[in-house]
Amino acid sequence: MTETYQTPAPLLDRRMNRRTLMTGTGRTLITAGAVTLVAGAPAAMAQALPGAATAAEDPGASAARASLEGMMDAYLDALVAGDPALAPFTADAIFAENDQALLPGDGTWRTIDRLGRYRHYFAEPENDLVGVLANAYENGTGCILIVTLKIAEQKIAWAEQFVIRDPNGARLYEELGQPDPVWLESIPPEQRQSREALEAAAWIYFQSLQRNDGAGVYPFRDDCERIEHARRTVSQPKVEGYGHADTAVDFVTLKAKAQYELGMMAFVTRIRDRRASVVDIERGVVLGQSGWDFDGTLQTIHFKDRDWEIPPYFRTPRTHQVTEAFKVINGSFRYIEMTLMEVPFGTRQVIPGRPMTVRLDYASTRPAPQPVRTKTRADLNKLTNDVLDAMIRCCPCDLPFADRARYTENGVTVTPGEGLWKSLVGLRDYSIFLADPATGQAGWFGALDEYGLFAMLALRFRTEAGLITELEAIIARPEIEAAVSRRTSPDQEIELKGATFSMFVPPLLADLKPEGFSQLPAVLLKRPGRMSRPDLTGAVDRYFEAFTRKDATLAPLAEACARRENGSAANGNPEGPQIDPARPDYRLLARDCAGELDAGFLAGLTQVRERRSLLVDVEQGLVLDLALLDNQGAAATIEINGAGRLTVPGSCRSPWTDMHAQLFKIDDSRIVHIEDLVRRVPYGQGSGWKA
Repeated sequence: MTETYQTPAPLLDRRMNRRTLMTGTGRTLITAGAVTLVAGAPAAMAQALPGAATAAEDPGASAARASLEGMMDAYLDALVAGDPALAPFTADAIFAENDQALLPGDGTWRTIDRLGRYRHYFAEPENDLVGVLANAYENGTGCILIVTLKIAEQKIAWAEQFVIRDPNGARLYEELGQPDPVWLESIPPEQRQSREALEAAAWIYFQSLQRNDGAGVYPFRDDCERIEHARRTVSQPKVEGYGHADTAVDFVTLKAKAQYELGMMAFVTRIRDRRASVVDIERGVVLGQSGWDFDGTLQTIHFKDRDWEIPPYFRTPRTHQVTEAFKVINGSFRYIEMTLMEVPFGTRQVIPGRPMTVRLDYASTRPAPQPVRTKTRADLNKLTNDVLDAMIRCCPCDLPFADRARYTENGVTVTPGEGLWKSLVGLRDYSIFLADPATGQAGWFGALDEYGLFAMLALRFRTEAGLITELEAIIARPEIEAAVSRRTSPDQEIELKGATFSMFVPPLLADLKPEGFSQLPAVLLKRPGRMSRPDLTGAVDRYFEAFTRKDATLAPLAEACARRENGSAANGNPEGPQIDPARPDYRLLARDCAGELDAGFLAGLTQVRERRSLLVDVEQGLVLDLALLDNQGAAATIEINGAGRLTVPGSCRSPWTDMHAQLFKIDDSRIVHIEDLVRRVPYGQGSGWKA
């Protein structure tokens, strides 16, 4: 006989109901075919709790789900067709891809060929929300696709999608074919939880993972399954490398709860912008998004029986855009399905989460900044030194920041003291100071030490009345190291020591080479002939005109002009990247500055956007310029002047945007040297500043 308990009056209070809903207390459990009451409330009260379903199903529930899934199918068909007119968008619909606001028809609307076998739907009829996690093919290469739609009056009010370029994960999804049947099982009506309760369960997961210390409350069922990009990551029969972690930690053999109790994920600094995009009450499922920040400061995790050195990948600031689906039964996790992709540190979502209900004004924690002198080159160079020193010491409070000063890092607004400030420990020998007293701007172009890892920085700041109002940083880092062996099959072990490669971002043709910045090229130090500001900016403007029109005669190039990209010679280099395997005779970088412009490879694939000169140093004949180059990824072949039609390399067959921070050395109004730092960001991302 089932025991019953007297319900205390305070349980009727809404605040206590949240707790009961979250943990499953007060719900009936179906066990061995019998209805069993857990301690907390009689069955009659369980039906009365907020959000509880009635015993009788809504006869329209199946039709509502089918309608939402039909809208998703219509959207996916339109996406594959590359025609947004085939999807029923509202006139003012919002479309976002990989955290960037785009127009419907842009981005992967040009590159998705077809869908694969796997398609996992999520539906929330109560709020007209629907989601899907599927595998797809982009120009013939497998990828993972996550889409959520908001429907209003049978039209799409907003569409948010993430395209994760992980061919191995896409292959595993294709082999999987369909979601585990557990996901599709309906929760008995008397056990269903409210949207608020299911959302709270997801929040527990995020909160437990943030700075995971092993001492939290981890509501995983003993039979909890977890897959990441279709790869099972719990209860595996043998130790395997996981993510950027090598086999030094026994992680994937553990059950889900034991993994959290281990505390291995302590290097996840912060999980922010948490959002339940779709809450499927009937099935007890949440589809959610969040941004995971890694600040790079953690060095070692001390487990009970051993110490673990954090992998190099997590020793520099990074953000993962994460989508996770949770199957929740009575407040505990039965199944978790995760996908992720790397985005620039601090990236925010286009579709916001729950808005704040208050605005906070804090008392200042430091004295009002005192203006400094910025009249001369020496003044500005001193302030540049102070900025770099403050970043190394992670102490923005020492700088004369104006009240509303803005700092961006790789085009994303970041709070001073975060991002690079946490990982920068010193400067290397390659160093150039730039100053422009006429505009109150200054900056630096040089090499960094991030806890022993190499990086390059292009830095600009603006002052007004002796206070810093703008600070802008473009950071390029090596993403592929020789010690890394990527996984090519499910059975192949992967060596991850020294790995810093980005997660599911198409690789650059020229990765950053630390050895290319061992010393400053002498030409950059040569004192130029006298020139005006228009002479310098005009030379750079004409260079980009020549680039766009593939006509080197339009650019004022010195005969000995040399360009370097991420430390590698971009011309006169017989070891440059091979573009088309069918044409081994042609290498992209085996030509001079003029020949490179005339060939027009990059200009044929990309469009220049948001180009602007960041800094003009008249005395040194230097211009620090920033240009965003958008590649739509749709071209299969390209016409190269002097080489004919070549096949476009695979890394250029998906949409991406590259930030090019280029330092131009100009003498006698002619370009003699170009240092180009390239950083890849999601397609359509801006620079963070108006061009």
